[in-house]
Amino acid sequence: MTRTGIWIGGGTRETRRGVGMTNYRNGRDFEWAVRDALIDDGYWVTRSAGSKTKVDLIAVKPGEVLFVQAKRDGKISPAERTALLELAAMLPGVAAPILAYRTGRPAHVTYALLLGPGPKDRCPWIPDEVAA
Repeated sequence: MTRTGIWIGGGTRETRRGVGMTNYRNGRDFEWAVRDALIDDGYWVTRSAGSKTKVDLIAVKPGEVLFVQAKRDGKISPAERTALLELAAMLPGVAAPILAYRTGRPAHVTYALLLGPGPKDRCPWIPDEVAA
């Protein structure tokens, strides 16, 4: 890899996917998958690359803002959960704190609406699938 992040090694993307793939790259690839799924559902989406911030993605439709944390394993720390809930509370009735995670084989994106600070304080959430 160069400092710009352009792959300069040999092999195909598939051969680079497994062993040696960094956590950052795995996370980035999953964030891209979530971004693409939300775009397909008609959202305008922006990604906070390498962010270490409260949100990985912000998705917008008229009257709706999603603050999304993308976690491949579906585990979100209490601090991340609280920060996301506090951010969404700034736009009551408009913003939703969303956890995106992988499920199934082959893996696909699943969403949960965060309802409170506890690990079980969430419910399934499905985009309304309005075409772009």
